[in-house]
Amino acid sequence: MKPNENKDSNRYDVIVIGSGMGGLTTASLLASVGKKKVLVLESHFKLGGFTHSFRRQDFEWDAGVHYVGEMHPKAMSRKIMDLVTNKSVQWSRLGDTVERYYFPQVEFDVASDPKTFQADLIARFPQEAAGIRQVFRDISKMQGWSTRWFIGKTLPNFLAKGLTWWGLGKAKQKTQEYLDSVIKDERLKAILTGQWPDFGTPPQQSSWAIHATVMGDFLHGAYYPIGGAKTIAAGAQRVIESNGGKCLVHHPVSQIVVEQGRAVGVQVQHKGQTLTFLAPTIVSNAGVYTTYSRLLAPQAAPREQQQLSQVQLGPSAIILFLGLSDDPRKHGFDDANYWVYNSLDASAIKNPERDPLTNIQGTFLSFGSLRNPEQTAPTAQLISFSEYERWGQFSGSRWMKRGPEYEAQKQRVADAMIDFACERFPQLRKLIAYQELSTPLSVETFTSHRGGMVYGQACTPERLFEHSWKVKSSLPGLYLTGSDPGLPGVNGAMMGGVMTAAKILGWSGFPRIFTAAYSQ
Repeated sequence: MKPNENKDSNRYDVIVIGSGMGGLTTASLLASVGKKKVLVLESHFKLGGFTHSFRRQDFEWDAGVHYVGEMHPKAMSRKIMDLVTNKSVQWSRLGDTVERYYFPQVEFDVASDPKTFQADLIARFPQEAAGIRQVFRDISKMQGWSTRWFIGKTLPNFLAKGLTWWGLGKAKQKTQEYLDSVIKDERLKAILTGQWPDFGTPPQQSSWAIHATVMGDFLHGAYYPIGGAKTIAAGAQRVIESNGGKCLVHHPVSQIVVEQGRAVGVQVQHKGQTLTFLAPTIVSNAGVYTTYSRLLAPQAAPREQQQLSQVQLGPSAIILFLGLSDDPRKHGFDDANYWVYNSLDASAIKNPERDPLTNIQGTFLSFGSLRNPEQTAPTAQLISFSEYERWGQFSGSRWMKRGPEYEAQKQRVADAMIDFACERFPQLRKLIAYQELSTPLSVETFTSHRGGMVYGQACTPERLFEHSWKVKSSLPGLYLTGSDPGLPGVNGAMMGGVMTAAKILGWSGFPRIFTAAYSQ
């Protein structure tokens, strides 16, 4: 027995490992709806996972939140978010253009209204009118299918299969396969798949159900939390603590405690000490790899260990945080997303003779300061993908102490990202007053995700079927939450949190949660 095991202060109804969107959602709902005493443990020095914010000088950025869909007041996602945060987060709606795509062969602005978006596409590609209408109909169908898939995560397999039977054929298709069946023009296909970096799997491999669900999330516009993403974590924390729970940072979990074949607690490393916290219900938002390969012995959950060896790793990313010297609106920018690709095939790799580290093929540019009315110092972000192996020589080194070679490599990559973006937007270069690059090692350090994954496992059809994760594990007392049993993104992880909370609350879980959400 550890010295502090018998202290009542270390006993809770539920322990949640990780404070990302899924973990905070589960914890907040169990606290407010279930009236449970919940402990949230976070290894980082800030709560929120990818929903935290950070500052350098006068500049502030959100680590992972760039825009969120379905946050208009009547949307289900907004109702759930308001319940999780007790309505403490206010949302600013982006302008009439959500996405601006720049391909060598075509440029296109995506309107924040589905009818306008569809009409603009038909006006640009009149010969594809029938296919365009079919795509929009199928996006709606896939959104409904995904909702049923989410609900099925909490049900026995035979009931889950019954819920998802209708629409299963299209749900199992790959995005490229589906589009090839309804669209001919390659430029139009590129526009319809331009958002694929939002979940990290290109159309040749991605699930059409996931791609359509992500597209559908932004058909009615995009939103940004006023005050930054940190307001989400702050709101959820107040709900958790007002119901007797705690949220502790600098408390990395080193082991899930298993006794007599059941998860009963966790061990935590804090200030050189090993602490033990106990609860009859343990929820992991640490990701399936961390949960089943680091926090548990292999014999504790053999079914999940076998499944773990079969899944495909998702990508990592490089994120260049930019502090600007002037308001970007004065230089032709607005609050839309700017996607710049060097090919209609957004996942193609060209110029293999070049250094792969600096071989930037596409980038996402956004201006967080234009979306947050409370932010005064102008900022931007450039994002692209990067393989973890390209940074592997520095693996095991400490954050901020990785050495001059690492810093020199970061600078080369940052320069390449800026050069690529400035080929299309030369005015950006003169605005840059500060820059800092986050690498796959940065992601790994602060999330403990294997290979610095930003979206969990790859968003292939297998993720929804053969390699799908249930929220209740085979180890009694242990549950999963977040994007691994759910889907990537703020809403995907949040709905994963809803499913987990509902499962823990039992047969009345869904009715209680949705009654509370819609009665606010």
